[in-house]
Amino acid sequence: MIAFLSLLPCAAVIVAVLALRLSALSASIIALVTAMALWALGIFSPIQLDQLGNAVTDALVLELLVGVVVYFGLLFVEVSSRGGGLGALGNAIQTLRLSPPKAVILITVGIGVMLESLTGYGVSMLVTVPLLLQIVSRTKTICLALIGMSLMSWGALSVAALLGAELSGLTTEALAAAILTTSGPIALVLPLFCLLIIQNVNLRDVVYALCAGGVLVSGIALTSRWIGVEVAGVGGGLAVILFSLVFSMSKQNLGKALTAPAILPYGLLIAGVVLQKIIVPYLYAMGLAPVIDTGRVSFHVLQSPGIALLVISLLCLLLQSNSTRSKSGQPLFQHVTARSWRALASILFFLITARLLVEIGGIAALSGLMSQLGLYPAVALITVLGGIGAYATGSGVTAVALFMPSAAATGEGFDALALFAALQHSGAAHVAMASLPVIAILLAALPDRDAADEQIAIRTGLGLAAIWILFVIASGATQLAMTR
Repeated sequence: MIAFLSLLPCAAVIVAVLALRLSALSASIIALVTAMALWALGIFSPIQLDQLGNAVTDALVLELLVGVVVYFGLLFVEVSSRGGGLGALGNAIQTLRLSPPKAVILITVGIGVMLESLTGYGVSMLVTVPLLLQIVSRTKTICLALIGMSLMSWGALSVAALLGAELSGLTTEALAAAILTTSGPIALVLPLFCLLIIQNVNLRDVVYALCAGGVLVSGIALTSRWIGVEVAGVGGGLAVILFSLVFSMSKQNLGKALTAPAILPYGLLIAGVVLQKIIVPYLYAMGLAPVIDTGRVSFHVLQSPGIALLVISLLCLLLQSNSTRSKSGQPLFQHVTARSWRALASILFFLITARLLVEIGGIAALSGLMSQLGLYPAVALITVLGGIGAYATGSGVTAVALFMPSAAATGEGFDALALFAALQHSGAAHVAMASLPVIAILLAALPDRDAADEQIAIRTGLGLAAIWILFVIASGATQLAMTR
């Protein structure tokens, strides 16, 4: 039972945010202190200073991986906003003359899913939140932004799926197919959940949402099958966008709206990320690309979406006039730093916590316990464990790195390797959107932050996470019941 002590940092975070109503930054500090107490007491292994040193070193590398995306994502949004990009994108959506339910679905599960699949780490909310604020209230915007983040199974060009395939011994194609069965049902109902937030919906809106969900799943499945899991989410989001265009009441001025100079940064970003994915592998093959590697974790610099975000931001900044650049009274980089430092600090403390638990053997002890469970309890606990890992670290990728080996070993024991790997991946992906680092990014995207915003975001995120976990468990149990 000592293995369960590794969950104490997670429990401390839950108490901090739900009972004590502390901030994400404060909760991350409490989690780190709890993990250091487990290390100092020698609960899982004798105290070794290199354990703490390795944890900090690994966390700093992972912080770079995440931080460049968060910081340069905020930079991109700020540059595009000063150039009128958000307004132009909003005008393009208004040009479609979609009803509020259809517009919300377009922004949340179309634009949001596509951008999150390209960039990851919550960057999509930096675009969708301002757009949603033009249509619905602040509270509804928070809820809808988190719904749009619920498909992190295919976020950040499916890096978690690629890592999961390597750690489980599965082919990427096999794991991608399994993930579609565990996360696909959530994608199917996602537009319906958007309608639950919006008032004054009718039967036509419900039918439209059901069709949009089918289009989203089909786009993901076809793209994953014929192109690759890396761009599956991009394909799904684009499919919803095209679906929305079909039902537009007015297409006459759409072309003009979409070609407005202010909207150019978004097109450049998509093109930049795609071009980056084509060129960078060749640079690595020639040994021309830098890698920051500790021997345990690594950061492939040129593969980061943050590079595309930085390049496009600087390019757009150069193209802007002096008056446009200075629209805000606060200098650009000072403004971005002020909006991002809390999120980045929270992420760093959570990463140190996660890596320290790995170093002291807490994760290994918990994983060993999984093999002693029965089939259906194992389905539930593997899924929940993935979710706990993502919630504590703020990253589905980190959760996969921590728990995929144990999930794979458990799956092999039950002759269901692909399913158990997918359960762990999906559990982590769908809970990651409720994690405090992601919440911190959402709050950073909100203008004129209100004291109540954080509590609304935290409670909504946890509620959605619980629902998604039940969806994933039900999917896994159903598949096993049908095949055994």
